[in-house]
Amino acid sequence: MSLSWDDHYPDRKILKNEVNNMLQAFTEVLLEEIPDSEIKAIYHKGSAQKDWDSPLDYVPEISDIDVHLLFHDDSSVNKHFGSVVQAVNIQSKVEKRYFSKKTKPIHVPRPQLVILNQLLQDEDYIPTPKIAISVLYGEDYPETDYSSPERIMHIDCRRLISEESFLLRCPLHTVDRPSRYLWESLRLLVWHVSPTGPRALHLLGVPTEKAWSINRTSTVTLLREIGERQLAQDYSDFYLFGWEYFISKYSNTDAGRSSLVSGVRALSRGVEIAKSWLSRHQ
Repeated sequence: MSLSWDDHYPDRKILKNEVNNMLQAFTEVLLEEIPDSEIKAIYHKGSAQKDWDSPLDYVPEISDIDVHLLFHDDSSVNKHFGSVVQAVNIQSKVEKRYFSKKTKPIHVPRPQLVILNQLLQDEDYIPTPKIAISVLYGEDYPETDYSSPERIMHIDCRRLISEESFLLRCPLHTVDRPSRYLWESLRLLVWHVSPTGPRALHLLGVPTEKAWSINRTSTVTLLREIGERQLAQDYSDFYLFGWEYFISKYSNTDAGRSSLVSGVRALSRGVEIAKSWLSRHQ
């Protein structure tokens, strides 16, 4: 499978426009349902925010559209997201708003709302470099402190090693999901695989800000350059087979299974890299 964004794939400009439509829809609904006096900022981050140099950088409906919401007051979280009724109301309005902007889209971008107030309370949370953040509303993204790279590397190391328990459970998450149920296993794997590339690069010596701000095309290039060719291949195949699964309208379940296997292999190698790094830094 080629890494060039050729005619095999939908026009990336159209896909990017659909992503922007979803971001607009979500932001508009949040600002309508929540008083703007309570919202400090709304941000967009993740793979969809970065440049799309190849099909690795965005896979429709597999890649998430990360939206981070920051309240002025932590109590606003439960106030506005304390019940399923409130959540369904916002979800329904986002859906209608998106389709009012794009009546016949190629895909429906999958938004992932994260409450930044909760993340900032985690002492191990490392904010994304500002270059990889778009402000959708409100204040600039909080300043990030990268002055202790060793500490951040230990965090990345722990998080990769913690994936070992997920890998042990993965076969039983997969064996009973034939046909359209395969999608559930693939979606479960996405957020485990995605950070494996930058975490591995970071532990292999790439500076924090660079590892966490580049897109997946650049991540794969760097992995190859530093000798991690198999990880680069498996990481790429996870997304390229994911593309084939999407293009087939999820009928090509062999592509879906190949994506799953490649993702597990990439994650397994990430765990090995973390264990090796830890053995040298204990």
